[in-house]
Amino acid sequence: MDIEVKELNQANFERLSRMMLFNILNVSHLIGRNTNKELAKMGYTLQVEQIQILFFVYLREGNSPSQQEIANFSQKDKGGIQRSVQTLLRDGYVRIVSDSHDRRKNLIELTPAGKMVVTKMMESIEDIDRRMTASISQEEIDALISIVRKISNIVKE
Repeated sequence: MDIEVKELNQANFERLSRMMLFNILNVSHLIGRNTNKELAKMGYTLQVEQIQILFFVYLREGNSPSQQEIANFSQKDKGGIQRSVQTLLRDGYVRIVSDSHDRRKNLIELTPAGKMVVTKMMESIEDIDRRMTASISQEEIDALISIVRKISNIVKE
């Protein structure tokens, strides 16, 4: 249940609502939740966290990433990535292969079903993105992306 603004301490709410961090966390949560709902309506059983893994593996095609590389890319802990990979493995979207140079390292590859779902999802994600940004000008979108990238670079330092 959503909390009404009137139920919150107004001064603290206004103070937080002026902070970039608070707004980014709030928007990130809302976008993730909304995207999961939209994908479910479209018939996908995948969650945003799993999609991020599939897209990263897809982008690395021919150079399969390890679970650690996926964790580093997504800024998530390796245990969480391992659980998501196991779900993707169970559902037939990925396979785990041993690295030919280091048998302790597991590499993640897309299966044909995984490649097909990524291709279909790209279109679905683009559709969600178009609807989400329909009332925002291209200049505003470009500015937002530029600002978010700058913030990302600052946080990475």
